[in-house]
Amino acid sequence: MSQEPNLFTPPHASNEWLEQFLIPSLVAASPYKIDTTTTPVKLDQNENPWDWPENLKDKIVTGLRRLPWNRYPSAYSDDLADLVGIQAGLTNGCVLLGPGSNYLVALVMSTFSRQNKGKMVVARPSFALYESHCAYDGIQVHPWNLDVNMQYDTSLLPELTEGSMVVFASPNNPVGNVLPYKTLEALATRHPDVLFVADEAYLEYSKEPYTPLLKDHANILLIRTFSKTLGAAGIRMGCVLGAPKLIEQLRKIRLPYMVNLFGLVAARMVLEDIETQKHFKGIVAKGIAERDRVFVALQAIALKKGFQVIPSEANFLLLKWPNQSDCDKAYRHILEQGILIRDVSKGPGLAGCLRVTIGTTEQNNLFLAATQSS
Repeated sequence: MSQEPNLFTPPHASNEWLEQFLIPSLVAASPYKIDTTTTPVKLDQNENPWDWPENLKDKIVTGLRRLPWNRYPSAYSDDLADLVGIQAGLTNGCVLLGPGSNYLVALVMSTFSRQNKGKMVVARPSFALYESHCAYDGIQVHPWNLDVNMQYDTSLLPELTEGSMVVFASPNNPVGNVLPYKTLEALATRHPDVLFVADEAYLEYSKEPYTPLLKDHANILLIRTFSKTLGAAGIRMGCVLGAPKLIEQLRKIRLPYMVNLFGLVAARMVLEDIETQKHFKGIVAKGIAERDRVFVALQAIALKKGFQVIPSEANFLLLKWPNQSDCDKAYRHILEQGILIRDVSKGPGLAGCLRVTIGTTEQNNLFLAATQSS
């Protein structure tokens, strides 16, 4: 019978001691939190509900077996990065890959804020990681608040001084709103000394991708991911697209060998394999159809229950209650029915709000029933 290991905890480090080495805002900040509740229906992380078919997984496994696992992968995966660029209409050197878009968001924000010359303008409400990362890096945030209808309004932008950075998502998580193509074009033209960082994690659902703007604007960076619409969250692959000089600076900070063999093989399948591309086009169409169906059904429920459903151009919907107690009650009831959605109500500008990911038809029907009975 094996003995239990003798476990121990190292001595406590006080905040005062830590602040000899770390900025106080990092010590004081809370870690980014992910719910870990296990439920039969999981609709909390904007994941694609349809897994890859077995035959496509088999193709990846076959490709992996052919490669030497005892050797490092490509340091920066330039051949794959260039393939991403070509499919976006860009020449070589305009794309940098990384292990998911979360990492790349932090990389971009840290790299281009080091001079601390302008303002860090962050859309609010938006993806919580933006403001969390600013706290970790000691960067003061100047919020770009959405309007009363939870839409982007350029009249609400803080004054953009030289060297400022504007970080936003379109479609915007957790709201689902978008910044129109023409609006970003006008902003980038009017403010050539400002860097605009657009998180396009839900690009495949968007009607107006920003890629053509890169042709005339060196002050725009686009961040994308394979995790959401493409159903490849487990692969951990994201990319930044932009002017070569900007990509070159990011490349200096990004460590080599950060994308493993599995990610490289799987991502190439997404980009090159006709069967895989056909599969993803099909599930994007299904996702949009389900989102629109659920939106209509929720609007009918909302009229009776007294909450609001925000229109979305992504694979999720935001529900807003007029008071926090009703929001909390609805969340608990839905969770009791075995359905996990995301409570975003503690985020800035999100009081009384819950976000639900669009799942399969069966999952969505269970969610609708639970909401109806709440």
